Amino acid sequence: MTPRLSFERLLHQLKTDILAMADKVDREMSLAMNALEAKDMDLAQQVFAMDEEVNAQRYEIERTALLLISTQQPMARDARAVLCALFMNVILERMGDKAKSIAKAIPHILLRPNLTIPSELRTMAETGQRMMRDAMHAYATEDAALANEVAGRDDEVDQLYGEIFLHILTRMAKTKKADKVEAIYELMRVARDLERFADYATDLAERVDFMVTGRLAEINVDEWERVQRGVEEAAS
Repeated sequence: MTPRLSFERLLHQLKTDILAMADKVDREMSLAMNALEAKDMDLAQQVFAMDEEVNAQRYEIERTALLLISTQQPMARDARAVLCALFMNVILERMGDKAKSIAKAIPHILLRPNLTIPSELRTMAETGQRMMRDAMHAYATEDAALANEVAGRDDEVDQLYGEIFLHILTRMAKTKKADKVEAIYELMRVARDLERFADYATDLAERVDFMVTGRLAEINVDEWERVQRGVEEAAS
C-alpha cells in the first residue's frame, strides 16, 4: 500500500469514528432526557456507562489522529481534516459530559418525586440534538453552507433557555422548602446543560466550516457577545 493510500484509509477511519462517536453522544442525550422525565435512576446509570464508552472512544480517536500527524505530516486541506477531527473529538466528549450531568441531577430531583419536569427541557434537548446531527451531516458531506445554517439555529435554544430560566426562577421564589428549592435548582442546571449542548453543536459546525474553507472564526455571535467585545476593544 502506498503512503497516500495508507493516509486516505486512516483519514476515512478517523471520520467514521467521529461520526460513530457523535451517534453515541446523541443516544446518550436521549437516554439522559428519558431518565430525567421518568426520574429513573436505572436509566441514569446507563447514561453513566455510555459516557464511559464515549470517553474511551475519544482517546482511540486521538491516537489515530496523532498517528496521522506524526507519520504522514499532512499539509493544507488534509491537515485541516485531521485538526477538525481532533477539535470535534473533544467537543463531542464534552457534549457527552452534559448528558451525564443531566443524569446526575436525578437523585436531587427525587427529593421531590412529584416535581413536574418542564416540557421545554425536552424541546431544548431535541433542538440541540438536531443541530448536532445536522453539523455531523455537514461534516460527512463537507457542506459548509449547512454548517453555517446549523450555527444560526443556536439563537432558538438561547431563547428557550431564557424563557425556562425565568419560569424555573419563579417556581423557586414561590417555595420556602429547602428540598423543593434544591430540586427546582437542578432543573435550572439541566436547562443550562442543554443550552451548552447546543453551543457545542455550534462549535462542531464552526469546525466543519474551518475544514472546508480554511476559515477559523465564530459563525454565530449573539448581540451580548458583540457588545462585550466592543467594550473590551474600547478599553484596550
